[in-house]
Amino acid sequence: MSVPPRPPKLAILAMPESTASVVYGMYDLFRCAGRDWGLIVDGRPGRPVIAPVVVARAAGLLTAANEVPIRAEAALEDCLDAEIVCVPELMVAPGEPLDGRFGAEVDWLRRCHARGATLATACSGALLLAEAGLLDGREATTHWAYCD
Repeated sequence: MSVPPRPPKLAILAMPESTASVVYGMYDLFRCAGRDWGLIVDGRPGRPVIAPVVVARAAGLLTAANEVPIRAEAALEDCLDAEIVCVPELMVAPGEPLDGRFGAEVDWLRRCHARGATLATACSGALLLAEAGLLDGREATTHWAYCD
């Protein structure tokens, strides 16, 4: 009997500058892949095909930009094995400097990328990849207000 492959770990980065709707929207979308999308076996939901986890500087509760609590399941340092990393939007004013503001997150993104993780963002989350130097020489999309 063969052992089914484990679902890839997908880390969703949570920060006080993110909104809970984007963080949990990503979580819900990926958590239901395979479980809810027509893969019913013997009347029961199928096996998840992705294992999402919400990560932040520290595990535990943080307050999102829209004042909704987000529970980080793991600290950045405890989630270096993610195969996919999703960065939600950043609620920072266009033109506001990011220099040094997200040092721990930028370092973590660089380390995940160096290990071969696939990185993706939503909207202005691309600013964090740019801050990490991971978009240098590449085209990217973001919210129109942040294009400069």
